[in-house]
Formats: sequence, structure tokens, C-alpha cells
Amino acid sequence: MLTADLLRVRVKGREVLPTFVDPDNERLLERAELLVDLVAQAVRESWTLGELRESERELEGVETDHKLFRGLFKVLMDRAEVDTVAALEPSQARALVFSHAAARGPLARRPGTGLPVAAELLAEVAQAQGLEVEDLRRALYADLKDEQRLSSWKALDAPGLLHRYNVGLVQAVLLRASWLRIRLRAPDPRRLAQLLRLARFHELMYRLEREGETVTVHLDGPESLLRQSTRYGLNLGRFFPAVLLHGSWRLEAELMWGKARALRKGLNLGPEAGLRSHFRDTGVWKSRTEQFFEDRWGEEQQGWRIAPGEFVVAGGQKVVCPAWTFRKEGRVAHLDVVGHWRKQSLEERLASTPPGVLLAVSKRLCGDKAGVQPGPEVVVFSEIIPVPRVVEGLDRVALRAPG
Repeated sequence: MLTADLLRVRVKGREVLPTFVDPDNERLLERAELLVDLVAQAVRESWTLGELRESERELEGVETDHKLFRGLFKVLMDRAEVDTVAALEPSQARALVFSHAAARGPLARRPGTGLPVAAELLAEVAQAQGLEVEDLRRALYADLKDEQRLSSWKALDAPGLLHRYNVGLVQAVLLRASWLRIRLRAPDPRRLAQLLRLARFHELMYRLEREGETVTVHLDGPESLLRQSTRYGLNLGRFFPAVLLHGSWRLEAELMWGKARALRKGLNLGPEAGLRSHFRDTGVWKSRTEQFFEDRWGEEQQGWRIAPGEFVVAGGQKVVCPAWTFRKEGRVAHLDVVGHWRKQSLEERLASTPPGVLLAVSKRLCGDKAGVQPGPEVVVFSEIIPVPRVVEGLDRVALRAPG
């Protein structure tokens, strides 16, 4: 994800406009290809991060838009894996060399050897450990960031890099959002369910409204939280590509802008921006919390059989697409998982939840100082959703199934 120093936007009145690049621009494609080839070579030859950055700076020197070039490089590096490669654990190597130096006393040349004391020390320690001197020398500080080596990366071609850069601009802007809403025109129910699974996967606060054929997903932004706002903002940015899987969408957001984040600005985007999602188009997105719960539930608990969530519509604008739907002897109930929350957002979520729906609320994901108490429609948990309490809650909220 792009950092604030790499953000390229224009502010026009009360609106923030990301400075997107043209993925079909030949010159940009050439520059992107150079960076892709550079990172691919660094991985093949196991360069250190320091060596790669030095080569990137040489290429950047001939560019006119340094911020864009560094941003493209950041997108590529987010896909790379680095490792500490050393013949000996660096901390162990330093301990051996420093303790050996301390035992020898004052640092000085030993008469008759002709070797500086550092080289002599390294030779002695390397011999004692059965290592080559150069291997020991490299191991001493191999855990420093610039000395770590590239081991692999998720390959990306030049057009893909430019598309990912444009998405990265929006992700970085959303780190300053206080709220956003996504309007979906006549969404396919399966697509909407997919979007909400991803919202739960990223532990986001959301609620739904329906007006005619339009469904609006309201999400709280990181600026609305007092606690865990950085983590929440990253999750929101990672979620954004899911929106692009929909054909007809419109995103509106309020941003807290400026150095002090005291200015309220807007962000307004739709399909005309030409953004392309890099998410695989699949509906299988489950958080560890959801997977653990399903594993512990099995097929049935006290007669309640579990199934993927079904849409719940209860008059007016109330719409819910829960994580699971349960049935037992002609009765039906639903369970949804609440992501990050604060007291006000949880109260709004409860007020907009139709009858028959139980909410699982994590104490760990509280975004302010308020606590949460169990209630008829709430099951509180820390790490794992408690199956017995869910069973009790289903019995409380269940409705007679239609028909």
C-alpha cells in the first residue's frame, strides 16, 4: 500500500482527486517494465535490499516524476519476500566476535602478524566455528534491513503494475476516511454476499440500506476510531479492491485532510475511473474466527443445522446478509459477526438489524473505551465465538420460518 509521502492527488475545492496514471501510456509502460525487470533480477540473484535500492535510485535519477517512480517501486516491493541469509545467526556471530575481542584486551595490532586486529579477530572466530572469514563477516549484520536478501516475489507485468498503482492511490486516500458508502445498483445477491464476506474478513464496521433497486453499504472509516485506527485503516484499504468486482458501483467518502487532518474533504469514484481489481473473483473468504466457529459447530448443535447466510429483509430499508443461517424444527435464525466497532456504531447496527438476527461481537476489536455487555441479540467473545452461547441466542431470537 502506498504511504503518505508517495500520495499523488489534487485538491479541488472540497474534493480530493487521485492522480491516476494511464495504464496504456507507452512511456509509463516502458518505465514500469524497467522496474519489473530490476526486481526480477534482484530475486534471481538474491540481492540485498541495499543493493536493490541503490540500483533503483540510479534509475530514478533520470526520471522527472520521482514520487511516481518511487510509488511504482513500493507497489512491487510490497509483493516481495526478504530473508536473513547467514551462515551463523547474526546475534550469535556478534556475541562470539565481541566476547572474543573483550577477552583479548585492548584493540591493537599484534606484533609480527601484520593483520589489523578486526581481521585477526574474525579469522580466529571463523576458524573456531569452521566458517570462512567472509561468511562470518556477512553474518555479523545480516539481520539489518539493508543486508536482508530478496528470496521471492509475486510476479507482476508492467500493465498490472500500473493498474495496481492506481488502486494503491485510492487505498492510501482511504486511510484518512471518517466514513464511506458504496452504492450498488441492482446487485446480484451472490455478489453482495461476496462483498460482505470480504468486509467481515477484514473486520470492518458496516451496515446495509436498501432503496428500490439500490443497496448502500455504509462503512466507518479509520478516522472514526480512537483505538486501533491504523490497523483498521489498513484493513479498509485492503478491502477496497473487492468493490471493483461489481459492475455498477459508486463510492463516496468523507476524508479528514491536511497535516492536522482538520479539513473535511470528499472522495467520489465510480467505474469511469477505470480501476481494475486484482482480487481473484471467488466467493470463498473466511476469517479465522469464522472458520474456527464452523469447525466447532459441525453439522448440527442441539438440532440447529448451519448453512451459509441468507438475505434477511424486514421492511423499510433494513437489509442484512449474515454469515450463517440456522434452522430447527420450522424455526429460523441468523448469526452475523461484527468487525471493529465502537459504542455508537454498535448501537446503530443493533437498531438496523431485523428480528431473528444474532450478532457476535468481539471485545478485542473495540475501537473506543466503551465496553460491551451481552444481550438478547448479542453474543460477546474474545477470540473464539462460543458455541453454547450461540445456541442459547438462537433459541431466543429464532422466528417461525416462512411457509
